This record gives sequence, C-alpha cells and structure tokens, in this order.
Amino acid sequence: MQDKPFQNYPDLKTLSKEGVKLLIFDLDGTLLDSMSVWHDVDVEFLGRYGYEVTPEYTDIVKRASIEDAARYTQTKYRIPLTWEEIVDAWESMVYEFYRSEVKLKEGAREYVEKAKKLGFKLSVTTALSKKNAIAALEATGIKDLFDCVITLEDLGGNIDKGSPDIFLRATDYLSAGGNVTAPSQALVFDDVLQAVEGAKAGGFLTCAVYDDIGCGGPAKWESFAALCDFSVFSF
Repeated sequence: MQDKPFQNYPDLKTLSKEGVKLLIFDLDGTLLDSMSVWHDVDVEFLGRYGYEVTPEYTDIVKRASIEDAARYTQTKYRIPLTWEEIVDAWESMVYEFYRSEVKLKEGAREYVEKAKKLGFKLSVTTALSKKNAIAALEATGIKDLFDCVITLEDLGGNIDKGSPDIFLRATDYLSAGGNVTAPSQALVFDDVLQAVEGAKAGGFLTCAVYDDIGCGGPAKWESFAALCDFSVFSF
C-alpha cells in the first residue's frame, strides 16, 4: 500500500451537479465500525461446537440475511439447533452491542449530515435485522437523517445483497413518495464486493468503502476500489 491509500472520493456538490439524487448506504463496515462484532460472534458461536471461522465462511455470511446465514451455518456444520434457534442466539449476542456500543466510522456522520443539507435523499440498505439496524441508527443518532431503512428481511425469500433487489427497493420506496429516482441517479456505498456487484447489476453507481474485514483489508483494497465509480478509504 502507498502512504496515502487510493481513493476516488465522491464529492457531494459534484455528485449533485451530475444529477445524483439518492445516496444508499450499507451499515456494517460502511457507516458503522462494526464488522468485528460479527466476526467475534462467529468465532464464539462456532467455537462452542468445535469449529473455527474460515475466510470462506465469512465471505458467505457477511452478504447474506441473518436467516440465510443461519441456515447455511446449521447445514454446513450440523449445529444441533434449528436455524431459528441460531438466529435467536446470534441476535442476543449482538443486540446489546448495536444498542449501546456501536460507533460510526470516522467522518461518516459529517458526510451524511452534509448530504442531507444539500438535499440528497438518503437510504439504508443492510443485511442486518431490522431490530439491530434501527438500534444502531438510534444509538449513533443518525436515524432521522434517512428517508428509508431497507433490510433483507423486507424482501423475504432467498435473496442476498449480490442481487440488485434490495437497492431497487430503495428507489421504489422513494418513487412511491413522489421522488422518482432511477438507479443511474443513485449511488450505493458498500464495503463488500458481492453487494457492489449486485448494485452494478441493477444499474446503480457504486462507491467502494474500505473496511479491514468487509473488503478484505489493504491487500484487496485497490482492486476492489477499481471496480467502482467512486471509492472511500476514509470519510
């Protein structure tokens, strides 16, 4: 890595002049400095049954809904719990963190607040449960800045962020409120490759956000950033 890591920063005033109307933000690893909590939960939970967390496992569960991640975990490791019980265990382990301990990434609050003042519509799209997403937004004091909060729970079915559906739901929601926004007028911020690919497949502009866990750390940063229209190493 260079002394000053590469980024193609999405300047808000320039975006507005170029016709971008909607900014769509992931939570874990993008606005929230929180990816480590899920890794810690995975390590503790699988360790109870004699398993270790692998990079392959992390890559799969970090982009899935919590329900689908639980089904995958139950099947792969033959955990002697139903997938619903696995979800309950995970939720109890992480809810307190999102309710009282989670922090925003440095500069994230200022960026979102500035975007709101400039008239952008703002949406959250996350694989977090609705309960944890709302808890995190309330704990960090930014919930009221967003026009909508979309989770994979809202879509139902076997869908993850590798599909454009969750991002399209955000544009559909705002269009229903009279704010017609095409995917080409929306910029998706995410730290996970599969989510960026899903957004690109839907015709959205994309912004890579650096995270040690989400995007794979320094070794993978520049190749990840190069796939996107914009990139943020630090807000």
